[in-house]
Amino acid sequence: MPDPPPIGQLIRDLRTLERWTQDQLAARLAIAAGDPTGAPGRDAVKRWESGKVIPGKHWIGHLSGVLDVPAGLLAAEATLDRVNRRAFLGLSALAVTHGPLAAEMAASIAGRDPGPLARVQTTHGADIVTASLADKASTTHLRRWMTDGDVPILRVNAAGILAKIPGQGQADHVADALAHDEEARRLYMTAVTSRVCAVDWTTAGQITSQPTAYAHRADFLATRFASEALNPRDSGARWCASVMLRELSPMIGRSPA
Repeated sequence: MPDPPPIGQLIRDLRTLERWTQDQLAARLAIAAGDPTGAPGRDAVKRWESGKVIPGKHWIGHLSGVLDVPAGLLAAEATLDRVNRRAFLGLSALAVTHGPLAAEMAASIAGRDPGPLARVQTTHGADIVTASLADKASTTHLRRWMTDGDVPILRVNAAGILAKIPGQGQADHVADALAHDEEARRLYMTAVTSRVCAVDWTTAGQITSQPTAYAHRADFLATRFASEALNPRDSGARWCASVMLRELSPMIGRSPA
């Protein structure tokens, strides 16, 4: 079964969080666009959510305001959809954007140089492409850095790449590292929450550290994490999503009507 369209799934989940019908979302968008009786209409919302049509820049701007989600995140999801529609699949699509950086990272790992991985937390897409380039020796270096790295950034980046090694052979090692490394776990969980729930880094950190403060969004958050818990190519994200589902479980179904 193909993955749901990234932006379509996000629009649907955010609409459901607000308990709006497709008609109600369309009406709010029309008001935001200054045409209360006109576009986009329910059919347009339905096509966006099904993935048949990708909203353009104009509607992404209004979706951002109405659904209270950063326009940049919606634009990124839309871009990924468009790349996939141009006949790129999976890794190939990610390589279009992340290939040069991933090649640099892979070379530094192969050369036993942890420097680049110790500077800034890498992105999900870059990790996937880098993992596809890692050989057996590189995997050994990454496992050592994941457990013994001098700084949390290095440890979480190593874990992030190992979590995405094709075949998922490092899944148990990554889960064990995250369970025992509080600093790396916090960084990994914040990154997963930001990406999956379409929130900024600060909000993602607050959600992971104090999930009870977001009880009013528990159903929406649980829906997003439930999907990520089945991510077939990121064992770290699966682990983090499972932890968040456990934390959110007592609050599910209590969101105000």
